[in-house]
Amino acid sequence: MAVALILDFPGGTKEQYDAVIERMELDGRSGPGGLFHAAGSYQGGWRVVDVWEDMASFERFRDEKIVPLTSELGMSPPSVRVLEIAETKRATDRRPELVQTVFLPGIDAGAFRERDQVILRDGLPSEMTYHVNGPVEDGWLVVDAWDSKAARDRFIETNIRPGMEGAALTGPPVFEDLVVEATLTSHAGAPA
Repeated sequence: MAVALILDFPGGTKEQYDAVIERMELDGRSGPGGLFHAAGSYQGGWRVVDVWEDMASFERFRDEKIVPLTSELGMSPPSVRVLEIAETKRATDRRPELVQTVFLPGIDAGAFRERDQVILRDGLPSEMTYHVNGPVEDGWLVVDAWDSKAARDRFIETNIRPGMEGAALTGPPVFEDLVVEATLTSHAGAPA
């Protein structure tokens, strides 16, 4: 089953990230099994958002490359959130400028599908580059990549806010925005 991972390296920097990526010798591609990769500065550290074909592929790459190289370069171990993906929507092959994570408290699969049909009534926005969603404890998590923050903001106002009216949320949605500073293409060579 495909998984999305949000890795937050406290105190991590772009310079450390660049050095890790260089030492991985990936030639601009994700590790074997990697489908999507975006990274950037986040809350005083460094965030990586990855999508992998399955957890085993990620764990293998983590153990062989991520842990040894980040440790060697003095990066603190990351906090990791894992999302078992219920659905993937790939919209365009453009490089994302922004990755947003949205936690919807109290929403289950049926409620999410119902709202998603309303929100995407006109189809995927052309500015969305990648989308995954799935269940997490006490709700649903959405990870979207956008080729512009302005386009994402417009979509929130025109589709998401009206589409979420009356949703059975148990609290306010939690939005986390990551300005993308680095990406890798999928291991297969298709843009991620």
